[in-house]
Amino acid sequence: MNTSILRRFDLTGLIEEVRETNAKKIGIQLPDGIKYWIFEIVRILEKEGFEVVVSGKASYGSCDIDLELLKKVDLLMHFSHTPVIELDRVVYVPYKVEYNVESVLKTLRTEDIEFERVSLTATSQYAHKLEEVKERLEDEGFKVYLKKGSDRVKMKGQVLGCNFTSVDRRAEAVIFVGDGNFHPKGIAIYSKKDVYAVSPLEEKLRKFRKDEVEKFIRERYTLIAKAMECKNFCVVASSKPGQNRLDLAVKLRNLLNSVNCNSIIVYTDEVRLENFPCECIINTACPRISYDDWRVIKKPVLTPQEAEIIAGKRSLDDYEVDEIL
Repeated sequence: MNTSILRRFDLTGLIEEVRETNAKKIGIQLPDGIKYWIFEIVRILEKEGFEVVVSGKASYGSCDIDLELLKKVDLLMHFSHTPVIELDRVVYVPYKVEYNVESVLKTLRTEDIEFERVSLTATSQYAHKLEEVKERLEDEGFKVYLKKGSDRVKMKGQVLGCNFTSVDRRAEAVIFVGDGNFHPKGIAIYSKKDVYAVSPLEEKLRKFRKDEVEKFIRERYTLIAKAMECKNFCVVASSKPGQNRLDLAVKLRNLLNSVNCNSIIVYTDEVRLENFPCECIINTACPRISYDDWRVIKKPVLTPQEAEIIAGKRSLDDYEVDEIL
């Protein structure tokens, strides 16, 4: 277990935990960024006497458990995510990135942050050091809020693609520690505040300004206007255990039908409705599908809150982003 990737997983303690279950056949599910090391992980588990089957499905988060593989194995090891739901025979394997806190502060100093009150956030891979980052930011004169969000998140400051409740609204701006644009963009949309995103691995700082969020809102208003001209709606409910909001889909379908919209519920694990004659999709699955994938789908993909605007139950002034709490 000397490779860099395996030092980020406590496989030794995990193997002992798995042995106590008397499991023989183990399923493994990993996100794309970790699949490069799958042979090393499988080799270690096989040396310990386990039969190993690897999931070939995509893994976008702990909401996205491979239930079909779970039926075929004694236990499923889901790598890299903290649990959003608890399932029998599923073990979550956290993934931690070790990083230099002083490097984070140095990167932040490259931008003149004009705010004193900041909310500190990160993905689960980086959240384990947020208390230390908070102390150093306070040494620099910032008032730092480090908040535990809803039950769906497990660590202080942790954000998910569908849940930003760890963002403290008392702050004037948000500092995000992690990689990529996916999460900081979501934070900016949710909080309507400037977001300073630090990548500890790249030692780069990206700024997401609140005026970019206003552009996003205008874009959503345009989609809502297009949807108001539609007659046939597909209300999507996800079969993925951590995204399943079928009850909400039923309520939205009834709401749309009450205002003379022709709507059906489509239950699926992927939002691929090319062969359905719907003009607009109402999405109750992962909220990021509505915000990030509608251009690929090439028709309006609206959130539950936006569907309420179409039906006249919510005003445009009461616009809010969709979350799974």
